[in-house]
Amino acid sequence: MPLALIALLLTPTTAALLAVLALIVVVAVFVFLFLGARSRKREDEARVREELAARERESEFSSAVDHTPYSKSVAEAAKGLVAVLQDHLWLPVLAVYAGRERDAKLLNTLQPVPGSTLIGPTYNATLPAAVESSLAKLYSRPAMSHLDTIVRAAYGTSQGSPGAPASQGNVEHGVAPGESSMEAAVEAGHQVGGEPSEHRDAPEESLTIHSTQPAPGTDVWILPWRGPFGWTGLIVTGTQTGVNLETLEGYRALIGRLTDRVAAALEIESESEKLLTLDESVSRMVEFSSALISCLDEPAPLVAITREVARLVGADSAALWRMEQGSPMIRMAASHGLRSAEFLPLPVGQGLSGTVAASGEVLAIENAPADPRCIFPREARESGIASYLGAAVKSNGNIIAVVEAHNANPHDWQEDQRRSLEAAAAIVAQIVKTTDARGDRLKVESAYLGLSEALQRLRSRDEVLEAAAEVLGHALGVSRAVIVELGEEGTAQPVRHEYRLESVKSALGVVFAPSLAERVTTAGGEPIAIGDSREQPLAGPEGVSELQILSELAVPVRIEAATRAIVYLHQSDRLRDWQADEIEFADRVARQLGLSLSNVRALEAASAEARSAKEDARRARETASGAEALQKQVDQLERDFTSARSAENQTRTMLAHASGLEAKARADADAARRGETEARHDAERLAADCVRAKNASQQLLEINRLKSEFIVNAGREIDASLQSVLGLAEMLEQGSYGQLGPEQLEAVRGIYNWGRRVKSDVDWLIEYGSARSRRLEPASQPTNAETPES
Repeated sequence: MPLALIALLLTPTTAALLAVLALIVVVAVFVFLFLGARSRKREDEARVREELAARERESEFSSAVDHTPYSKSVAEAAKGLVAVLQDHLWLPVLAVYAGRERDAKLLNTLQPVPGSTLIGPTYNATLPAAVESSLAKLYSRPAMSHLDTIVRAAYGTSQGSPGAPASQGNVEHGVAPGESSMEAAVEAGHQVGGEPSEHRDAPEESLTIHSTQPAPGTDVWILPWRGPFGWTGLIVTGTQTGVNLETLEGYRALIGRLTDRVAAALEIESESEKLLTLDESVSRMVEFSSALISCLDEPAPLVAITREVARLVGADSAALWRMEQGSPMIRMAASHGLRSAEFLPLPVGQGLSGTVAASGEVLAIENAPADPRCIFPREARESGIASYLGAAVKSNGNIIAVVEAHNANPHDWQEDQRRSLEAAAAIVAQIVKTTDARGDRLKVESAYLGLSEALQRLRSRDEVLEAAAEVLGHALGVSRAVIVELGEEGTAQPVRHEYRLESVKSALGVVFAPSLAERVTTAGGEPIAIGDSREQPLAGPEGVSELQILSELAVPVRIEAATRAIVYLHQSDRLRDWQADEIEFADRVARQLGLSLSNVRALEAASAEARSAKEDARRARETASGAEALQKQVDQLERDFTSARSAENQTRTMLAHASGLEAKARADADAARRGETEARHDAERLAADCVRAKNASQQLLEINRLKSEFIVNAGREIDASLQSVLGLAEMLEQGSYGQLGPEQLEAVRGIYNWGRRVKSDVDWLIEYGSARSRRLEPASQPTNAETPES
């Protein structure tokens, strides 16, 4: 059989058929290969066209980004970003959230936000005006999310994972499944998929670009961005067919260039707002400085200053506390707007003002009565002090006062208010310094007028010199004031007139070195002021060491163009920089002293000549024995009388000149008396105010003492009663009155425990009342510094 089959196949007909079949197979193979190659070519061409289209779109997108200009307006920058994304990626932009990395909220730059500079055009977006900044931290790259997630982030509901699945079972993009719908936002009172109620009526600006609004609960793209200057945010867009995560990731760098423009606009507007705030602050300080100048002309300049301070920082009230000289206390000098202007002096370091005076730093407290540094919280509330802002007033590095502002309600003081109060404190320091200088000047002028009046009444040389030393010592506050008289040859005589403090060694009887008279005489009548006597001593090293002189001032007393005495002032407790007005005052006193000594010398000479003439006449009458001798004596007497009359005329002339000077000095003294009377009235009024303030403070202290005693006594009475209750409870627990059941034992133990707790509170109350009494006790007695001068 196989041989027969082989023979059949080898026939010509069969061979032809086999050849035809083989040819058909070969042709089919070639056709299949040709069609496959053509299909692959078409696929390659399609892929190339897609790549070229993608590159062309990317090129167009990059060109659009490059042609989008930078703008100083956030609205314009956001508008450019929206236009590029919609024209080239066909993505409807719903919101562009932006904010600093440290901000709590991200604001939508496409919606007007009340109270914010981030105001731009209103696109018909379904998203709120602001979201929590924590939402941006959930995204590091483009992702798909539910619209519900953004709404919940805006209204403070739980956020969960960023977004819900775009489709059922889709967790490809890192989106958590099972997100809830918008029901939580609806229940919270917000319109689903819309703006918050307070922003619905915001003005809108129509644009040529309108986005398609997704329905509530639909998917959105979230594109995180981070720009320069610390700005960051999210771009929320609607979804678009043909756009996926890979596409968005590829355009991320280009989108970043767009958001850089938004960040630049945000930074420009932020800096503009800061500059505007700075300009307003400078304008307020200029107005404050101008107002302070006018305050000096008011009857109560310090009260007017506190009024301007309150107006500067926008406070309800203000006050100025002054440091007491020679005492570690601070006292309120003026106030404005307080319900009660009577405050007790505070030790430095205690109370709010005392704390500022001790530290020298700005102190800002939102709730002052609740602060432990507030000594009298109840009085603070009653006076209208709920929040406190204080700054130290410094002069030459020393704290001389404290200026403070208050609000009647708790208030969070802003940084610009703190800076404004610090600047105001620097200006007030100069005003206070000027006011003190005026007061010192008035004191010096009053002393000079008093000296002039006293010298007009004195007729003895010693009295005049003693009065001059006393006035100079008191008026200038020196350690020692002496009058050094010079002899005929210009040598210093022993000191016979001085004023000194009790702690300073006396200079009576001391003869100063010749160098003192030489230097004063050769100075041409000008005063000599030495701040450090250890370097250039007038009295010589021995005199400076013996009398412990640190600073000295020497003023010549000139009579008839010659130096006849020296007013010599010493400072022994410190180095002193002699001021120009102090030197001028000492020079004026020296000139007045010279005039008074000249008058005294003229009066003494006239009196001596009159006594001599009387003695000569008496002797002439006793020795007259004959006519000739009498005639000679008469002639002599006539000559003597003529000479005496001439001397008397000279004396009268000198007396007339002295009377003119006296009349002028008396006119000056009358003016001084009027000034003194006004000053005395002011002093009496101030003394009355001081007495009233002291009486009020004594009453307050007495009330506080009575309150403390009541607290202690009531606490002790309650403590005694509690002791009895605890004893009975303890006896009940021990079975002294019969066995108790479990519930009864539990009740007794509860009574005992609560009694112990109440006893602890009562003990604390007693300790508090005792401590309050001890704290108030030292202030109940007036100190020497607080006793008004008579």
